[in-house]
Amino acid sequence: MEKKLIKGGLLLIVLSMCLFGCSQKEVQKKTQKNTTTEKQKIQRRQIKKSNLIIELDPGHGGNDSGATDGSESRLQEKDINLKIAKYIQEELSDQPNIKVYLTRNSDTKTDLSNRVTKAVKDKADLFISIHNNAKGEIVDYDHGCTVIVPTGNYNKAISKKAQILGCQFLKYLGKTGITDQGLLMRTSENNQRYPNGQLKDYYAVIRQSVEQKIPGVIVEHAFVDHKEDARQFLSDDTKIRKLARADAKAIKDYCFGNEKQEKTEKVILVTDEKGSHNKYFEKKFVLYESK
Repeated sequence: MEKKLIKGGLLLIVLSMCLFGCSQKEVQKKTQKNTTTEKQKIQRRQIKKSNLIIELDPGHGGNDSGATDGSESRLQEKDINLKIAKYIQEELSDQPNIKVYLTRNSDTKTDLSNRVTKAVKDKADLFISIHNNAKGEIVDYDHGCTVIVPTGNYNKAISKKAQILGCQFLKYLGKTGITDQGLLMRTSENNQRYPNGQLKDYYAVIRQSVEQKIPGVIVEHAFVDHKEDARQFLSDDTKIRKLARADAKAIKDYCFGNEKQEKTEKVILVTDEKGSHNKYFEKKFVLYESK
């Protein structure tokens, strides 16, 4: 009787071990399946388009100097914009999957109507207009970086991509020490409408980018006429290159980042030329970072 009990006990132990082993295998299979799915998601994001074309648009040029610092040395926005664009191009030159074009390569004026047109001609995937700021009436800050993005009133998917791209720029420019003033959206002030009846975006290159289905942003790096901004970030080529390096990182992350992050960003919506009825809010965005 005792032997039978021992044998029975051993059988139960063996059976339990078999069942446990099967259960463990099922868990491992599910874990492997989930891991594979996550990897596939990351890979799909990376290989969705393996080669990208970036159109950089150095704002102003020629007889249009843009913002100035008002000093005798005449720090001019047009020159800074072109330097930043060229430095970005240089920073990205080691990226075999990214090709960069500029809307101007010298101190010449390019008409607003031709900037996005060139991006379309170059089959650009992104349009990035490079600027620096000056104190105006529409916002209540006089220093720091901001990125102008579409409102989302038209071609929502394209607009959302542009907003995410804008967040990437703010993220890395903020790391240089510039105050992050958030995203800025601005609607038409003369009742211009998209085909869906919604108000058009105010800025020409943003509006045209949306219409051409190219995610487009205007990056306002710093304030040329703010003494500390100009001194810390714009006063020499080393500092300007630092901004360009931040921009290049933002572009690379947007294009090929695979580590998911969330970023809550400030947003200002401007609806009139005086900024009298601005709307201020926060919005959460999903970004990706490359390692």
